[in-house]
Amino acid sequence: MRIGVIGAGAVGGFMAGHLARAGTDVAVLARGPHLAAIRDRGLTVETRGDRWTSKVAASDNASDLGPVDVIVVTAKGPALPAIAAAIQPMLRPDTPVVCAMNGIPWWYEYRRAGGTGEPIERVDPGAAVWDGIGPERAIGCMIDCPAAVAEPGFVRHVAPRPGIFTLGEPDNSESDRVRAIAKVIEDAAMEAPVTMDIRSAIWAKLLINASRSPLGVLTGSTERGLAENPETLALTLAIMREAQAVARSHGIEVTIDVAGQSDPDQRSQHRSSMLQDWDLGRPMEIDGIVRIMQDYGRAADIATPSLDAVAALLGEKARAAGA
Repeated sequence: MRIGVIGAGAVGGFMAGHLARAGTDVAVLARGPHLAAIRDRGLTVETRGDRWTSKVAASDNASDLGPVDVIVVTAKGPALPAIAAAIQPMLRPDTPVVCAMNGIPWWYEYRRAGGTGEPIERVDPGAAVWDGIGPERAIGCMIDCPAAVAEPGFVRHVAPRPGIFTLGEPDNSESDRVRAIAKVIEDAAMEAPVTMDIRSAIWAKLLINASRSPLGVLTGSTERGLAENPETLALTLAIMREAQAVARSHGIEVTIDVAGQSDPDQRSQHRSSMLQDWDLGRPMEIDGIVRIMQDYGRAADIATPSLDAVAALLGEKARAAGA
């Protein structure tokens, strides 16, 4: 199986490095200094006391890489419209696209029970991704893989557990293509559980992203730091409860482990991906993680006062910085 990894930064680099070490044919679409380093020195991954460097095919032009059997997109939401256009030379008629990203994905309403069955303007303006990739190609993926690009060409994973990529079809069916992709990922020393309820997995992660990532940007704190401060911890839990109510309006019940969320020893010094984007001056996933939840809350007449306050501050900080 030939796998194309689009956006081989922290998470994408982690996955590509594991796949390449396991002997999978990997094609990486990257850019800038990270691409230059991968071409010159290879892709280095450090995780759980292990470190290795792999050589992978890499380019900033999809035509150089050619068609693949599976595409894994690990880029952030703001980059997706451009990616949908760029990856066309890598797509065969039946190439599935695994959307490994935080927040509500562009395909979310596709075959959702009680959903609209249409693109979401908030996360896919003008339906650029919906039309460019096609929702029938989409495979959902919930990421649990705290990682960062330590320097160009070098990805550091900071959790004691393997990277976890939970996969699922948008219609919650059990499919051969998902099982096949999961096996390749697991054969490369990562975890890839398959779920028949991918939206529940997405919402479980979204509760964490929405309650920690914006506060990380506003305060500069790590995830552990947010739990150590009683005031930011209280705000974290308040946002989680609001998000829980919004998820419930979609028929999804997400349990909040208050004791676990409140224990700093269960948090790492990881700087959230949104905070990493802020540090680097990159566009942040505000729409897919924060604004979309406000939209769904208002549509269901659910108040989200804590999230609204944080969203206003985050939006103004991003606007003032031109991000």
